[in-house]
Amino acid sequence: MPEFHKLMLFVGAGIGAFALLLLIISVATPAWADDGNGNTIGLFRRCFANNLSSYQQGPGCFSENRTTQGGLSVFGLLLLVFAVFATIAAAFTGNAMLLLASLGLMFFSSMFVMSAYATWGVYARDPATYTFPNNLNITSYTSMGYSYNLCVAAHFFLWTALTIVAFGVGNHWGAERNS
Repeated sequence: MPEFHKLMLFVGAGIGAFALLLLIISVATPAWADDGNGNTIGLFRRCFANNLSSYQQGPGCFSENRTTQGGLSVFGLLLLVFAVFATIAAAFTGNAMLLLASLGLMFFSSMFVMSAYATWGVYARDPATYTFPNNLNITSYTSMGYSYNLCVAAHFFLWTALTIVAFGVGNHWGAERNS
């Protein structure tokens, strides 16, 4: 049977990998804001379902970057990739620096992911967004879309993974000290 701290590190890496999957889907899909009629706004694209928008671009998706939120979530995603690999490597080697690096990478990844969806809330309160796509008609409002919700869920699973990895690291160091 594997040592308890290794089991905790593998469980934490697995949950971190699941958070990574949710975050990849969240960043890649264009539905951070959704008006319920097929019109969506994402980190890198704005999509229209019909020609009735005030933007007169017609149906389809068009490039429109949200540099702050896009950059924060992509950087958090990259940190999470490195954190998962560092956690797996630390489970096999028991290297103290890798253990600390995995904790630090997961922590800072969670801060960037949280900053991405927290700053999106400020963007979503912009009148041009919450009455998207027709600024003249205030009968329906835009709500947070599934991509935003996936980012929030990824952050929850990332903190769960971080807690389990921290518990595994503490157990490893406690076992070393007592032996």
